[in-house]
Amino acid sequence: MSTISFTFEDLCSLFTKYPDRLMVGMISTDKEPAEHVHRPHIIIRENGVVRREYHNFSEINGDISLDVYPHSKPFTRHIARSARDPRQSFDTIVDIQKHLYPGEGLQADAKRCRARMHFNTGTLYSCAHAVNAVFADAKTKAPATHAPSTIATKAGLDVEVPKDGYAVLHFHGDTEDFVFKGGRNYQVEVTNRADAIEFNHFQYFYNIVTPKPKRRLIPVAGQGVGVNVRAGDWLCILDSFSESDYTWPGANKR
Repeated sequence: MSTISFTFEDLCSLFTKYPDRLMVGMISTDKEPAEHVHRPHIIIRENGVVRREYHNFSEINGDISLDVYPHSKPFTRHIARSARDPRQSFDTIVDIQKHLYPGEGLQADAKRCRARMHFNTGTLYSCAHAVNAVFADAKTKAPATHAPSTIATKAGLDVEVPKDGYAVLHFHGDTEDFVFKGGRNYQVEVTNRADAIEFNHFQYFYNIVTPKPKRRLIPVAGQGVGVNVRAGDWLCILDSFSESDYTWPGANKR
């Protein structure tokens, strides 16, 4: 048995309505100033050695799926046994629908994410956090007292591949697929990063939300594990939509 370890950072939105699968959406910000335009990047390493990279929405777009052959284990969420476990509960990911706007009926349109990665196997968890986080109105800076104060800034998904099997990351269009061979361990970094990294980038998540909330809540302060986090040098973090529907891609190419 071998493992493909995915990590997701920056302007990625995780859709988790269904307990047996996950969709990770990457949001485009093309009409923003150049330093605020987000560009997806996928790096695939085998035991630390880079094997393949994918850049920008020209390669990373549409529905992308990971399939494990000949079979895969059911999708699960990790339950941490202690605070020292590097894999912590996914529940610390900020859920815009449940944590920031409970009861307001906000919905996210997954199709507004230019790239959408689909998984139906693996163990989902969070792996980096900020504490003493403060969310506030983007315009008035008035803090939201109901928002969570401990939030995850990075998520991971560990996918097991049988020793005699393999997995394929199927891309949309003409982008070349990648084959993960059984018996080898891989690390896959998925980011959607802009040159400028600011708290305010959280507001781009609202590009895919309807109806638009009157108050756009964004993080304005927080402390990372062992280091202070200030506006201007913090990651765009992640968010989650646990109530929004999304479609599963059609038949995969083999």
